Amino acid sequence: MRKADGIFFDLGGTLRIEIKDTAYQDEAKRELHRLLHPNADVETFYSQLNTRFSIYKSWAVNTRREVGDAVLWGLFLQPELDEAFVKEHCHELTYLFRKTRGRRKTVPNGVEVLRTLKARGYRLGILSNLIGEDYEVRQWIRNEKLEGVFETIVLSSVCGLRKPGDAIYRLACDDMGLEPARCASVADNLDSDIPGAWKAGIGVNILFHSPEQRHIVPITDANRPDYEIRDFRELLTIFEA
Repeated sequence: MRKADGIFFDLGGTLRIEIKDTAYQDEAKRELHRLLHPNADVETFYSQLNTRFSIYKSWAVNTRREVGDAVLWGLFLQPELDEAFVKEHCHELTYLFRKTRGRRKTVPNGVEVLRTLKARGYRLGILSNLIGEDYEVRQWIRNEKLEGVFETIVLSSVCGLRKPGDAIYRLACDDMGLEPARCASVADNLDSDIPGAWKAGIGVNILFHSPEQRHIVPITDANRPDYEIRDFRELLTIFEA
């Protein structure tokens, strides 16, 4: 029996893996510094920026809300900036800030698995907590030649909702015109991904043990997945033709 009609994929730690690359990250820091012209040196400036981002992240997690790029920079990260400058450069600023965290590459076997699932008739979507609106995601889709693979892209920074809240899952299901019970979620974070999906009524929850190993927490009754995988190709066994 077919386990689901629609499959939602998380991005960070699932479809895309963050790789630490000091030269790449340092160049992004310098580029941010050149663009913003702060009085402090690069490392001091970046440390201050990180402090402000930590405050924002705590707010976002506690409220289960997310803001777009213009509000992120104009209200939280660099409120001293001119409003017109923020409006013009906010997407570039967020992209550079994300690059300071590391280089992102597609999970091994990810493209092959996505195309195979699409060919088997599954309807695919992206559902992710993400700072930065969809510029970076669209760029990744073009680079991997995945145009037409995803029917919907639901990002917290665009819709304003965050996992583990269940509302973002219901929004994604509505976008696809599917009942939650006929959908599956593939993600790497037990606490952020599983409870909200259960509450929303998502029928199948799959935990991907990401190579990033950033969310190592105990499995409990509140976050227990239906399946656990360590290789994306295992999805082709779960979701048969």
